[in-house]
Amino acid sequence: MIGSGVRAVFAMVLLAAAACTPTFRQPEIAVDGVRLGSIGLQGGLLLVNVRVTNPNSFGLGANSLRYNLALDRAPAPNDTSWIDFASGTYDRPFSVGARQTSTVEIPVSFTFAGLGSAGMSLIRSGTFDYRARGTVDVNTPIGVRTVPFSKRGVMTLSGAR
Repeated sequence: MIGSGVRAVFAMVLLAAAACTPTFRQPEIAVDGVRLGSIGLQGGLLLVNVRVTNPNSFGLGANSLRYNLALDRAPAPNDTSWIDFASGTYDRPFSVGARQTSTVEIPVSFTFAGLGSAGMSLIRSGTFDYRARGTVDVNTPIGVRTVPFSKRGVMTLSGAR
């Protein structure tokens, strides 16, 4: 049988260990926008800006970001039929300091053939609707956490809105 003094010391050790374990608050991840990086005869390059805000008292690192970009096939009021045109993994490590915000620019190559009718909309009107989704694996002092993000917007030849 354990004495009350030993139990009290054990309880104090457990409380001290719990106090030393950092509390994880999920970072806010948002797509700030999508802009046209370059355009050629066969396709181009989109630059997707992903903003990561770290509310924690410790820095966060990430080794990969997975993304999927989709375009509205037939832009019309209350009608969305999304076609996937680019997906992949951005595998360059990045970090965000404690209570700081960083923006990561993700280059995404595309072909006009992959744009389908959204490409025709871009050529006709200079705009198309897009949707960006993905996840970031965030390294924390208490393990890896997967954090999702999502954004819808309108792409123009001069940038995203």
